Amino acid sequence: MDFHTIHTAYGLKRLAQAEAAGVAINLTQAAVGDGNGNPITPAEGMTQLVRERYRTTINRVYQDPDEPRGFIAEIVIPAATGGFTLREVGLYDDQGSLFVVGNLPDTYKPLPGEGAYSDAVLRVQFLASNASVINLQVDPNLAVASHTWVLNTFAKALIIPGGTTNQVLAKTGNADGAYAWADPTEANVVVRSIEEIQTLAANQTAVNLAKTTTVGLAVYIAGTRLRAGEEWTATSSTALKLTSSYAAGTKIVLAQNDPLGTFFDPLLRAQNLADVPDKAKARTNLELYSKTEVDALITRVPAGTVGYFAGTTAPAGWFKANGAAISRTAYAELFAALGTYHGAGDGFTTFNLPDLRGEFIRCLDDGRGIDKGRGLGTGQLSQNQEHTHTGKTAQAGAHSHVYTNTDTAETSSSGLSGGNNFTDRDTNYNTTTNGDHSHVVTIDPSGGSEARPRNIALLAIIKY
Repeated sequence: MDFHTIHTAYGLKRLAQAEAAGVAINLTQAAVGDGNGNPITPAEGMTQLVRERYRTTINRVYQDPDEPRGFIAEIVIPAATGGFTLREVGLYDDQGSLFVVGNLPDTYKPLPGEGAYSDAVLRVQFLASNASVINLQVDPNLAVASHTWVLNTFAKALIIPGGTTNQVLAKTGNADGAYAWADPTEANVVVRSIEEIQTLAANQTAVNLAKTTTVGLAVYIAGTRLRAGEEWTATSSTALKLTSSYAAGTKIVLAQNDPLGTFFDPLLRAQNLADVPDKAKARTNLELYSKTEVDALITRVPAGTVGYFAGTTAPAGWFKANGAAISRTAYAELFAALGTYHGAGDGFTTFNLPDLRGEFIRCLDDGRGIDKGRGLGTGQLSQNQEHTHTGKTAQAGAHSHVYTNTDTAETSSSGLSGGNNFTDRDTNYNTTTNGDHSHVVTIDPSGGSEARPRNIALLAIIKY
């Protein structure tokens, strides 16, 4: 027969409530019973021992030297108490409810008159997953020191230096002298569970248990816990039936006394949050958008929207606005928006994107009257607005010329009569005036091959 302790259903509920509220549970009393004359099997639904024979204050709780996660509740049954067989034990919380229950090998506790006179020390081992929910207390006015405790703890506590108020001396290993001061309120106490793993055959639904029982059993397939009563049912204390069969070779994990086995479904690390029961509510609580909502935000940019991108490759959901011919069916939404305004493609299966490479964008007149007669997608060549230039040169006007001969005495005169006269003693010279006249002015060109403002080049893209 397997001897073990389990949390009752009440104990599991208290653990869950304590973890959620952050309020510690006080374990105050322990009781032993004789099982009404028969061996007992601990059951989650138990609220009291089958037949209680003795109840007392828990003497102390200390760390299990062989199990770092384990702790032992010590119960001292005085020598004067006895006359019954120990078959069951229970630990009670400060609300007086059965928190942990276990079975014991048949052990008779004699009375002094029966030839044996000694205290009986009963140690109940249990585990817990969160130390903050168990408040471990030792009242020196109520605790009874056993001979072993005095030798191992009290005497050494006086000799070994270190420690602070309320700390206890605990074994850190099985070797002599392996001690350390520890705070009992920081102990990580969890319920000890029994686990077995079996391999399912094809179409197998009946499972016979070898180590565990169906009392307080949690069943896992591929890391997912099956719900008792829905996905499996107990057919006896050592057998169960699955509501569905699984592929041959599937591993089934059967964990008895799993602290999470009988209340809310835990989130399994291997599921990576895939087992969150209400993802929408969780996102609302965390103020997060879902992937669908984020995609919707992106797709709210309507097909045909033109933008500019600082890279050389169009981002996802966008094309380069390069005049390419694309499928009318594959990009039906974009075709519905553009039609053949920018080119009909092959005329049947494709259409053209606008080609905005190297172009300045001018908004469609759309009836305003500034750029009359323009159609969507039509282009214009470079052009300057029609204008005139004015200019002038000064006239030469009426003027005179003077001729001087250095060899002989000469005179010349010029007047408005239209001629020049030269006179010397030997010779006369005649010239005519130029009169009014004009000059041709030539203006040299400047600038480049197009008219443009200062600008920067970006990649034109279009949403599909």
